[in-house]
Amino acid sequence: MLRIPPATVLFLSFAMLAMPARAAPGYADLADLTLAAPVIVRATIARAERITDKDSPGLAPGRARLLISAAVDASLVAPGAIPATLQWLWDAPLDARGKAPKPKGQPVLAWLAAPGPDGKTQLITRDAQQPWDTALETRTRAIAVEARSGNVPVVTGVTNGFRADGTVPGESESQFFLSTRTGRGLTMIVTAKPGQARSVAVSTGDVIDESAATVKADTLLQYRLACTLPATLPASAGGSDPALAADWRAALVAIGPCGRGSAA
Repeated sequence: MLRIPPATVLFLSFAMLAMPARAAPGYADLADLTLAAPVIVRATIARAERITDKDSPGLAPGRARLLISAAVDASLVAPGAIPATLQWLWDAPLDARGKAPKPKGQPVLAWLAAPGPDGKTQLITRDAQQPWDTALETRTRAIAVEARSGNVPVVTGVTNGFRADGTVPGESESQFFLSTRTGRGLTMIVTAKPGQARSVAVSTGDVIDESAATVKADTLLQYRLACTLPATLPASAGGSDPALAADWRAALVAIGPCGRGSAA
């Protein structure tokens, strides 16, 4: 059995205290970062220099401003070649003792503005530097790839809706026509059957059939619906019809919350 000397155990304990525990971002927060960042890299921090609070305008309480120098290990998203070493400012959270972290040697994912030739850049938000792990990188790559495919357009609202009763009491189908940034139409179909929860599917084509995709959690489709659609069906889209408005509310419940600001 491997025996760790007491001095090593003590060192590791202090090292863990020095690095504040940080929950991984939830899907919506990760999508916000990934869709907004022109550059996303996996990098290893080579140096972290603390800047005095006096020279850190806008620094929030409980934070320390660090100048990060990092060696780029891989580019997940980039418009072109990226310098091998990048520098940015990070407002790091202080630990329970009020100490700044010592992240030298730590692998991170960083969501960045496009760097200059000198490698200087900036995080797109305060939380746009996250400790790297395989799962976080995999989720980030998946969002970037799905967004680049163009298969899930950016939803901007709802333009119209209608409802039709089925042949069996309690059976109905509502269709809501959604607007998108590109002008490509989406149709959200809400189906009600006796004794079952309403099902929600989205069609991206002109013909609405069984190929309509169900809305699954932690997907770009769910994110773009949940974080964009209004909580109440507008009157201009049929919101004055109580049954149609009820189907809209049920659809939003089935889609799930946006989830911004929550940890994974």
